[in-house]
Amino acid sequence: MPPVPAGRKDRKTDPHQRSQTPPPVPVAVTGLGTGDGPIPPQDSKELETASMSTATTGFRIPLPETLVAHLGKAIVDLPAPELENGHLRVDVAKEYNRVRAESPEAQVVVRRCRDLLDDPHGDGFAVLEMGVLLDHYGLDDGQKAATVVLSWLGTPLRAFDKWPLWKPLGTNLTIDPMRATGSGYNPLHIDVVNATLPPDYSVLLCVRPDPRGEGHSIVSQLRRAVDRLSDDDRALLAEPVYRDGAFYELTGVGAEYAPFAIIDDLPPAVGFVRFTAKMLPEMDLRDPHTSAVHALERELIAEQKRFLLGFGDMIVINQHYCVHGRERLGSHQEEVPEERRRLLWQMFLRATKADA
Repeated sequence: MPPVPAGRKDRKTDPHQRSQTPPPVPVAVTGLGTGDGPIPPQDSKELETASMSTATTGFRIPLPETLVAHLGKAIVDLPAPELENGHLRVDVAKEYNRVRAESPEAQVVVRRCRDLLDDPHGDGFAVLEMGVLLDHYGLDDGQKAATVVLSWLGTPLRAFDKWPLWKPLGTNLTIDPMRATGSGYNPLHIDVVNATLPPDYSVLLCVRPDPRGEGHSIVSQLRRAVDRLSDDDRALLAEPVYRDGAFYELTGVGAEYAPFAIIDDLPPAVGFVRFTAKMLPEMDLRDPHTSAVHALERELIAEQKRFLLGFGDMIVINQHYCVHGRERLGSHQEEVPEERRRLLWQMFLRATKADA
């Protein structure tokens, strides 16, 4: 059973696979646009002093009350989100899609998501406000309902073999603060960057915000940042010389891609800008490739947006267009009981193949 956020009560109770070759060309898609470490001191300072955009609410998508009621009635009889090879089973996805087909409001929500996530000139992310669902139906059924909604946008994917479909990301004060479950600054990145087929979409559902009121989410549009780089920097980023983290116990993301190129020559809706600032501490400062990565990070930070996720806010990030990260949580986290600290659930989506 998912962990219950403080103040709320649920109503129901390393084998390696390496590849030195470039990644295969992914299939064209429809739908939504188809080792961690600290950053160097100068980048941390730049993050704190840069003039950052506080995002407006145009990226938020509330669920209509009629859709919440429709999901509540349907959820009892729908099958559990069972998986096959890490992906939501096809027969289960068909049952979930039937709920969408029966609801005009669901179709409006899906179209709005596609508008925000598919547009190559947009920001590549959206936040669905799922708090009413979690409040009305509890965490178990609310999580299932969130899975149903996400299945309308892509195929739910459990990339990490050792975790369930929804991976809990709590707050652990005993690990490197820069990690996803740490309390410090988590720099901009795409997830599973060192795979031949990273997830098309990364999803984070906020179950419990930081009680200290911090830990803003940060996002930035990748393609516009790349366009602002010099030709020399783009050429360096297109060379397959970059590495990040380990690769093991993963499903549905292809093989390990190491070393990898950050920029590929594929169409934006198909290819990836394989950026993660987490690899910078391990790079040689004298190497011009390191300077090129710093240049891209500066462009991303200059245009990043920041906002807080509240209870039930679910951010969907199109990894073909957008990077994400997190600012540091509020101070004195050691004074916050573990069961009250920030908690997110993470899931990935694989875009559906284009219709023939």
